[in-house]
Amino acid sequence: MSQRAIDFVNNWIDANVDTAKPADMEHHDKRPQRLAERCSADAQAAGISETEINDGLGDLEVCMIAAIDRIALAKSDQ
Repeated sequence: MSQRAIDFVNNWIDANVDTAKPADMEHHDKRPQRLAERCSADAQAAGISETEINDGLGDLEVCMIAAIDRIALAKSDQ
């Protein structure tokens, strides 16, 4: 497991994911895929491979779904 990859993704999510609407996977929400692609590209630019991310976090798109839902829930509680 790469703590560097985990920290990168968590920091990336904090800086780039801001939504009040949960992921709607029933209707094929494209946000998680787009966010995962952007995060992966930024990670590669920072010298962190997709393999390193997958080893530390698993599927990046699933992480983005969870992040979108977590952030939307937090905003609805405010």
